[in-house]
Amino acid sequence: MNVNYILLAAVPILLAAIHFLVPDTFQQALAFDHTRFNGYTLLTAAYIHASDAHLYNNLIGYALAATYTYALCLTVDELTWFRRTFLVHLLTLPILVNLTSYAIFATLYPGSEPVSRGFSGVVSGFVGFLLVSLSVFVRKRHSRKIGYATGLILLLVLMQLIDLRYSGGFRPVVTGLIILASLLVLSPYVRGGIEIPGKEERKNIGLSTAGVAVVGFILAYLILKLFPETGAIVEDGGFTNIFDHAAGFLWGILVSIGVWVYCSHRPVG
Repeated sequence: MNVNYILLAAVPILLAAIHFLVPDTFQQALAFDHTRFNGYTLLTAAYIHASDAHLYNNLIGYALAATYTYALCLTVDELTWFRRTFLVHLLTLPILVNLTSYAIFATLYPGSEPVSRGFSGVVSGFVGFLLVSLSVFVRKRHSRKIGYATGLILLLVLMQLIDLRYSGGFRPVVTGLIILASLLVLSPYVRGGIEIPGKEERKNIGLSTAGVAVVGFILAYLILKLFPETGAIVEDGGFTNIFDHAAGFLWGILVSIGVWVYCSHRPVG
């Protein structure tokens, strides 16, 4: 069986097995309690869930992000990078996300006593991985500059989407900065003029544009799921830790880029 399929399937199987087969008392010991700070729980907390719905929502987000990331990497022959980043995410993102969340709560809410559990921070990291893989996809099909511009502009659009979610409308300062940043990214192409591509290149551009549009829609959907409306952050006695999600998304981008750089510069043989 293809090792990539095994990796993709192993995560939901592991999460479901822990959730349904491991006794609740033992699962409680694996959660990251900010007041006790047991080091091993920085990793283990990501692999336990508070409820069936909590698990199912994370599995859906994981399936979308990981599957589309795999498809992009397969298309441009970057499966080695995919496998390495996949494994690094599983081992490092829970620790990085929980440490970041701990620092935020200790600084902003020193009297709080949160207990962190769930795979959503890692799912957010896979969303960041998907964004980087889309940039690599465009880079390898066209050029480094276009790939960079695609990834950065999509990141800015997602930031605008998150701001819209919590501000309730377009804020002139935020929107203005995002538009300005986007124009700065695009300005080299405007100054350099636009060349009319040939027939084959137009076809290639069309396929890439379709891919970017589809993945862009998936990214927007996942971001809106990870950052729910204000009224839904605390619901049915549960708390959606959007600090975890923001940290996971940003760490996922940075880790994915780091592994990409490592793979790109590692000697062959």
